[in-house]
Amino acid sequence: NLALVEHERRAPGPGEVEIEVEAAGLNFLDVLLALGAMPEDDDASAARLGWECSGRIVAIGAGVSGLHEGQEVIAVAPHAMASHVLVRGELVTEKPAGMSWEQAATLPIAFMTAYHGLAQVGRLAPGERVLIHAASGGVGVAAIQWAQHVGAEIFATAGTEEKRERVRRLGVTHVFDSRSMSF
Repeated sequence: NLALVEHERRAPGPGEVEIEVEAAGLNFLDVLLALGAMPEDDDASAARLGWECSGRIVAIGAGVSGLHEGQEVIAVAPHAMASHVLVRGELVTEKPAGMSWEQAATLPIAFMTAYHGLAQVGRLAPGERVLIHAASGGVGVAAIQWAQHVGAEIFATAGTEEKRERVRRLGVTHVFDSRSMSF
């Protein structure tokens, strides 16, 4: 029951920027919302999917600093599967040079999730050990990168030999089958 729906654009308010979206990330939450498997805050939210995107800033509201029109950016942007989105300026950062729009649009949620879990909640420190399940997925790869950055010893799981080999190529030596209890 998905459909394209036209929405009126409005000028950014104080602290907001408007981004012309080039690519939007599709996350499992979007799939659950589209299938009606997640409770909604309101009926309209199911029709507005997406939580992250990449694009160009086309307008800036009052009080936003460090960003400019025309700048290529990535953002955490609710309802990002649209031609244009409004988002708080603090949820926007410059797109890394040389990275495609599609690659950039996949970064915010996975990396923020990994950082929040390992750095802020877990306070992962050098020399500590961490078990990363589903290490070949987006959040798993981000978690591996953060754990390597910190200097932690990584134990990882993945569901197939192909995925386990991918994790090994990322520099993880302790890689196990997530579909058995052998780990």
